[in-house]
Amino acid sequence: MYLDAVWLLNLLMDGMILSLTQGVTRSKSSRLRMVTGAFVASTIVPITIYMPDSWMVSSMGKLVFSLLIIWVTFTFTSLRAFFVQWISFYFITFAIGGSMMGVHYFLASEVNVLHGAVVTFRGGYGDPVSWLFVVLGFPVSYFFTKWRLNQVSVHRMKLEDIYDVTVEWQGRQAVCKGLVDSGNQLTDPLSGKIVFLADQHLWGQFFSKVELDRLDVDKVTVTMEDLAEETQAAIRLVPFRAAGSQSGLLLTLVVERIIVHTDAGDLEMKHPLLGVQQKDLTHDRLYHMLIHPHMMVKGKSA
Repeated sequence: MYLDAVWLLNLLMDGMILSLTQGVTRSKSSRLRMVTGAFVASTIVPITIYMPDSWMVSSMGKLVFSLLIIWVTFTFTSLRAFFVQWISFYFITFAIGGSMMGVHYFLASEVNVLHGAVVTFRGGYGDPVSWLFVVLGFPVSYFFTKWRLNQVSVHRMKLEDIYDVTVEWQGRQAVCKGLVDSGNQLTDPLSGKIVFLADQHLWGQFFSKVELDRLDVDKVTVTMEDLAEETQAAIRLVPFRAAGSQSGLLLTLVVERIIVHTDAGDLEMKHPLLGVQQKDLTHDRLYHMLIHPHMMVKGKSA
């Protein structure tokens, strides 16, 4: 077992974990502090090998040591921020370490853990296969964990702007989840009504599959006679221009009411335009309607 090789490997690992911690918590730091923090974290390797009975190797010692790592690496702003950084550091460490250990047991690779430090044995610099596993496996675990945490952050941001929505039309009600789309400024140039957009999940509560297919903007001129009179009277074609695409027409229907249920109370808008989207708005089906941002400001009859 070669201390210099193991130490270098842990130094790189600690640097990547601290870098990911900084990205997740948006903490302030400098390149010097990041390098210093990684070096301090990696010193647990010689301590573990040469002083296995030291209190630093105990659970309490590791706890104190991790607090030192966070204090050295990140600029102190508040106790709350410090606690979040510390918890995130442990969470990311366990996430990456857990994924590596899972693959390790699956492949039965010759990687060993000594008092919390990843080491390799079998003479020389260790088994080349085990070193390859660690050198390649850790970055893969790092980027996978980073990707998943980013996905969680995106979903969390989405959920903050997602509300329960009720649509009333032709004496019936349909319910769905709606996302406030801050980039949506679409209005009908003739009536001035603001435009919402709903996908097939919501419209499927009002129409059959065949009826919904007739509400395609490219087919509606041909299929208009096959639609009910109430539906024909509610249709409006609204011109729009999406970023990076040519202008087009959006088929919308004048519905009776849209109600957005918020913690502060219900917001209601009468007779708005609701656009027809034939496909799902999002692949994860987290929401089925794009709420016009003016709805959250006005919340009154349009």
